[in-house]
Amino acid sequence: MRLLAGRRLQQAADLLDEAHQAETGGGFAEAERLARQAAALYGRAAGPGAPETAGALVTVSRTLQAQGRPAEAERDLRAALAAGGPKPDAEALLRTALATLLRRAGRHPEAVEEIGRALAVDASPARAVRARHVSAALLAELGRHREAAEQYAEAATTARREHDGFTLVAESNRLTELAYLGEHEAVERGAARLRAESVRASGPEAGLTRGSADNSLAMSLTLRGRHADAETLLRRVLAAPPDVRQFALILHVNLSRALLGQGRTEEARTALDTARAVADRLPAPSDTDRSALDLATARLHLAEDDPAAAERAARAGLALCPAGDRPTHRALELRTVLGTAEARQGSGNGTLEAALADWEAYFGTGHHGAAAARAALAG
Repeated sequence: MRLLAGRRLQQAADLLDEAHQAETGGGFAEAERLARQAAALYGRAAGPGAPETAGALVTVSRTLQAQGRPAEAERDLRAALAAGGPKPDAEALLRTALATLLRRAGRHPEAVEEIGRALAVDASPARAVRARHVSAALLAELGRHREAAEQYAEAATTARREHDGFTLVAESNRLTELAYLGEHEAVERGAARLRAESVRASGPEAGLTRGSADNSLAMSLTLRGRHADAETLLRRVLAAPPDVRQFALILHVNLSRALLGQGRTEEARTALDTARAVADRLPAPSDTDRSALDLATARLHLAEDDPAAAERAARAGLALCPAGDRPTHRALELRTVLGTAEARQGSGNGTLEAALADWEAYFGTGHHGAAAARAALAG
């Protein structure tokens, strides 16, 4: 029996590896089929509540979402949790996946509740790191950027202690939150440290982290008006981009902004068109990515002296921003652009004044966003 179980475990592992390869190549239906077979084998060999079984089911969930079937994915994850008896690592894995699905669906209160349950499970440090990472992303999308930065820092500390490669990812995401908070010197120090650390690392995550660190620094530079320096960094990453299409989308969006800041409107439009083409090839762009495209589009229309089109793009982006306890950096940028577009059409400065008040209330009077809103009001 032990030999048979061992063979099943190996067969399941091989099937799941094939599923991951198919998923990476965009063959989501085939990946789903293989992952379901792996889950069934793991269930017989290790038990339905084993972490290996949960891992295969999470892969099934991802492939269902990639095929535009999120309701089925949610149903399967909830069924696995309702079956009872999952081991702590399995429960944390399933709940983290469910929280991620709910977050992508814009159901943030439910996602916060679910990730809280995942964090409450006495799981291994590796599972806790990933749950905390999802929790940080949720906090960021709810405008709680300081708490998000702190949670990314906690995730990175745990991952480093456990010699987990996830350290670099968490550190990189923390830099983005610091840039939003206006702590630009901390971003510069962190990006330099992270880049040096990633050079000593190996594997695909190291290259992605170097690129992500440069992207975060480029964002910080752009927010401070150092657009040429930001362009240099972004072009360095794009010269040898990590093989992650979603990241390519953000790189081109940020390049568009850096070019626009230098008055190079046509080149900015080309970069934005490239970003849109990348988005069109994604199975399901997130609301965060779509709102980033809308913000870049609105900025471009303002530069082209088409405030009506800028207003439409800004409103589309705002519709994608989750309603939280406080406005996010993205939402306030969109409101600033919207207010500028309205003012140029003679609609008054009410939206701009409200955006400035929120910048100052939630980010501080000296923040780069507040400065940009004041400049827009000054005309």
